Amino acid sequence: MSKLFTKRFYLSLVLGALISFGAQAQTSISGSVVDSNTKDPLLGVSILVKGKVVGTISDTDGNFSLNVSSAPPLTLIFSMVGYSSTEIEISDANVQGLEVSLEESSIMGQEVVVSASRVEESVMQSPVSIEKMDVLAIKNTPSVNFYDALQGFKGVDMSAQSLTFKSVNARGFGANGNTRFVQLIDGIDNQAPGLNFAVGNIVGINDLDLESAEMIPGAASALYGPNALNGILLLNSKSPFDYQGLSAYAKVGVNHVDGEDDDPAMYNDYGIRYAKAFNNKFAFKITASYLGAQDFRGVDYRDQSSTTNGVEHGGSVETTGRTRENNRTYDGVNTYGDFGFNLGLIPLLDPAFGAVSGQLPGGADGAFTPTGFTESSYVDNTTESIKLGGALHYRLTDNMEIFGQFNWGSGSTVYTANDRFVLDNFSIWTAKLELRGSNFYLRGYTTHEDSGDTYAANTLASLMNQQHYIPDYALGFLGARGQGASIEQAHAAARGYADGLQANYAPGTATWDTETAVLRETSIFEGGAKFKDASSMNHFEGSYNFSNQIDFAEIVVGGNYRQYNLESEGTLFALNDDGSEQSFSEYGGYAQISKAFMEDRLKVQASGRYDKNENFDGQFSPRISVVGTVAGSHNFRGSFQKGFRIPTTQDQFIDLDVQTRRLIGSNQLLVDRYNFRTNTVYTEASIAAARTAAAGGDANARDLLVSPDKVNDDFKTEKIKTFEIGYRGLFLEDRLMIDAYYYHSTYQDFIAEITFGQAVDATDGTTADGFDPAPGYDALPHTDAQKDAIIGNAVPGGRIQNYGFDTNADGDIKSHGWGLQADYSLGGGYTASANVAYNELLDDDELVAQGFRSAYNTPKYRYNVSLANRNVVENFGFSLAYRWQQAFFWDSSFGQGVVPAFGTVDAQISYKLPSIKSVVKLGGSNVFNERYTTSFSNPRMGAIYYVSITFDEFLN
Repeated sequence: MSKLFTKRFYLSLVLGALISFGAQAQTSISGSVVDSNTKDPLLGVSILVKGKVVGTISDTDGNFSLNVSSAPPLTLIFSMVGYSSTEIEISDANVQGLEVSLEESSIMGQEVVVSASRVEESVMQSPVSIEKMDVLAIKNTPSVNFYDALQGFKGVDMSAQSLTFKSVNARGFGANGNTRFVQLIDGIDNQAPGLNFAVGNIVGINDLDLESAEMIPGAASALYGPNALNGILLLNSKSPFDYQGLSAYAKVGVNHVDGEDDDPAMYNDYGIRYAKAFNNKFAFKITASYLGAQDFRGVDYRDQSSTTNGVEHGGSVETTGRTRENNRTYDGVNTYGDFGFNLGLIPLLDPAFGAVSGQLPGGADGAFTPTGFTESSYVDNTTESIKLGGALHYRLTDNMEIFGQFNWGSGSTVYTANDRFVLDNFSIWTAKLELRGSNFYLRGYTTHEDSGDTYAANTLASLMNQQHYIPDYALGFLGARGQGASIEQAHAAARGYADGLQANYAPGTATWDTETAVLRETSIFEGGAKFKDASSMNHFEGSYNFSNQIDFAEIVVGGNYRQYNLESEGTLFALNDDGSEQSFSEYGGYAQISKAFMEDRLKVQASGRYDKNENFDGQFSPRISVVGTVAGSHNFRGSFQKGFRIPTTQDQFIDLDVQTRRLIGSNQLLVDRYNFRTNTVYTEASIAAARTAAAGGDANARDLLVSPDKVNDDFKTEKIKTFEIGYRGLFLEDRLMIDAYYYHSTYQDFIAEITFGQAVDATDGTTADGFDPAPGYDALPHTDAQKDAIIGNAVPGGRIQNYGFDTNADGDIKSHGWGLQADYSLGGGYTASANVAYNELLDDDELVAQGFRSAYNTPKYRYNVSLANRNVVENFGFSLAYRWQQAFFWDSSFGQGVVPAFGTVDAQISYKLPSIKSVVKLGGSNVFNERYTTSFSNPRMGAIYYVSITFDEFLN
């Protein structure tokens, strides 16, 4: 099916290329473009024929020349960021010496956006909330790069797991890898196929090649398909026709200036772009960038264990007074290798201890965690990002263009999920071929990822401690007990003995170098720490606008087909019973109709989309919106839409040991493989409650055990219904723009993780066919004695295996929020902006009552304030940005705890050097070095101070 579709797609492109090119130019126009005030020539002004793809730009002297095969009359659109666009009617076939003046824009609301409706429209009349960053904003941001500057968008949160891996979150349910948010680069889904979310901008687009960033917060499935549930970000690169010449930058900085978590280190960022067009027919561009730095580290050493010396206490990381010294089951947030273990299991796992099994207690008396390692020991914080790109464009006619695009990115960074994954030499490449006309496009692309030398830091540290610390601890315990020590005294002696020997395999020793090298080269599936993933994705789509054929309304239709090919060799995704990898496909189509009434003062738009994934029922996503304009510059909008997300590849097929539990995908294959229906599972929360009750002397604690029925339910897509109202208007002679919105969302079949435990055979270390039940536990129902053994963590011949399992919550889960923004042009080139956003989950208790984490992970309040002037005095500019967010509770599979409130200041001053067409910038991100974390277990971020110089051949 996919091969046939691929052949037909590329055949359509070939047929387009066979269109006759014989037509000679019928209209010739030349002239110049100048600044209306200074009369200086303007370089790089875009000159486009309205309704066509043909166009050109002004050269370094402001001159331009354009040949068009269409006969007059026609309209030229002159546009440049920072200036008001001008349209010029051309009525003669030969126009020479045309002089065009562009006026510098000092009023708000002139931006044009595409993402809200898939057609160009004024941002003032967008039917939904939308944020945009243009070329000037990208150049003038005080943030260290444009991607960090996205935090200035209203209501946007960013989870920083690394300098180069940051996840954009909007309208709640924030995550380190947000599967409810879609990121597109030139129409290419920037997700890693095996992860189903964008890996920040580590393999994305560099600042020199970015023309604009548009973001829709909230559901966008009606036009963009699955997974655009909480928002979509569209990054658009520069066309080699419109942005020609050479540009380059060098940015050098420093971080870790306080020396608290690491020594001061250099921050290096370099980039280059070159583009050239020939006769307005053929154009190409090449881009490259490199970033290298010493990353910030995770340094949270609070105890996240739910037990004190093996006894359940229900505490959290906010519970004070618990340390490694007073809690033998201590589990530090950013310490690795301190997994929960029990002395009673050792004789079952190592026959050498069989003769002394009676001296190694089980239950609470046998519980302990090995002494773990700090993040600096097992996480290499050298972060790098290399990005290469190129594109070839050819204009077949004035109305049609074909182009190919290739992007490759590689780097090393850290990703926080159920472990701290060190993405070492990770890479993604994409290749796209697109045929685009003035009213249609056909596009096909492929994305391939390679996990490189990626490894799981906690898994690696745990494996080292399993090999060495566990037997050393057991020997120390037995020795102390043999000398008459009590249980607690023996544990203390065992730790002292094992800690002393830990120096023999500590980081930096020959043993550590040799053994970790082997474990890092051995896949998780085979008992090591290496994470393998070479998954890929093929995507085809097209769209057609019937505006040339239909007059009464604007109608747009489109469709897509996508295929996922998973390839992890069993390290991430479960293999089929025959050993083959998983693959599946999905398709969808949409239609949209827009109609303006009352002399364009009322715009009504309706759209609908149908999507079908082969593993799930089809979904229909409608949207209807109304925009009304009052008094010319006051726009009121309202919309209702539905969206959905398909369970990710990991939701469906993951089979991964993350030490604290095993993550299992929700599908029949794995439910049967792990015997969830034939060996009763009990929720983790009910096991903990029963253990607490038993410790208090409750003889019927077993009655608290709960077996979840979710393992028997069909897995469904997650849906959302969102109602939104908003306003955008201009005041004070169009110098003040106000934008406001309120939304209310209802989720159905909400996807969340439920955790449960199961008694399995302690000697079954293989996972290819799941775990065998502990002796006698395959007989149902379990007896009281069997349940008591689970509660006591003393299953004869067995152990408790914990699992994480994604499923659907019952009922409706509601959230709501609002946002307000004011942008003001103060005069003299000064602009000020401020925004505030509020988000709240209304049904937190409902999720918790069903045994799920709420995982809303979003501050209720956050705000941004900025002030800038690109030209305070001649060639000198500056910008300042302050952002603040309220403390909030983070709840994820890694752990849970309060993320403290914080506020940071970014600032830069710039000086333009016209003689060498360059700009020098001195700035800092988080200039006051306010240390903060954005989510639980992530690094403690600090300041980056930098100086940069940017050369642009077309600098105005």
